[in-house]
Amino acid sequence: MGAEIKELQKIRKDLDLLTNLYARLVDRLVPEEEPDEEDLRAIREKDEIAGEEELFKVLSE
Repeated sequence: MGAEIKELQKIRKDLDLLTNLYARLVDRLVPEEEPDEEDLRAIREKDEIAGEEELFKVLSE
């Protein structure tokens, strides 16, 4: 049983390494950007909810 536990620990260590490498690769390929003013406004403001009548009017155009 000890061999299985050691093998599982090795697999876990390898998975941790791969996860770390993947995260670093993603950080290089998709750099984090600061939100622009429009994004910040959309986050802060309360959403408008369209009514059924308004939706049908827009869809029928």
